[in-house]
Amino acid sequence: MNNLILLGPPGCGKGTQSKILVQNKNYFQISTGDLLRQSVSSGSEQGKNIKKIMEKGELVPDSMVIGMILDVFEKEKKKNFIFDGFPRNINQAEQLTKSMNENKMNIDFVIFINVSLDLLEQRINKRNQESDKSNIRKDDNVKTLLKRIEVYKNMTYPLLDYYRKQEILWEIDGMQSIENVSKKIYEIIEN
Repeated sequence: MNNLILLGPPGCGKGTQSKILVQNKNYFQISTGDLLRQSVSSGSEQGKNIKKIMEKGELVPDSMVIGMILDVFEKEKKKNFIFDGFPRNINQAEQLTKSMNENKMNIDFVIFINVSLDLLEQRINKRNQESDKSNIRKDDNVKTLLKRIEVYKNMTYPLLDYYRKQEILWEIDGMQSIENVSKKIYEIIEN
């Protein structure tokens, strides 16, 4: 098995594909989104601060995210990881690489799920309509989505070049069905 990162703009299907890989390929998912929402729901002081940041569509500071990721990583270090929503910038990528190397592990594949901004808006609207009212993410609305996309372009998009230079970046057309995107991911990680 391999360790991999799923990259892509908000709403591109990273979480969906991560869950499929966990179910079918025995990965351990590390989702920063889930970790951040768990912190928010805990009601802790850190959670309250994270909530304010997320509701504005901004990125949570690296120090908070890296601390949470490393806690999970240390507890589960013998697993094959899929990183969903992490790293989001070059500093986080460098920290992840350092931590993986210290544990004699590597990131084997970085898969970029590329989708159009119009499709992202449709997906977020559909997610809001289909979600149970108690499960609707407060950060899932069009205005916040547009802010998240802007932050993504400025901070996360440079990761594509970072991983391309390491020759571990693969791009998938996220405009396909969930099943076809999964099939493409399987082709990458199984070859």
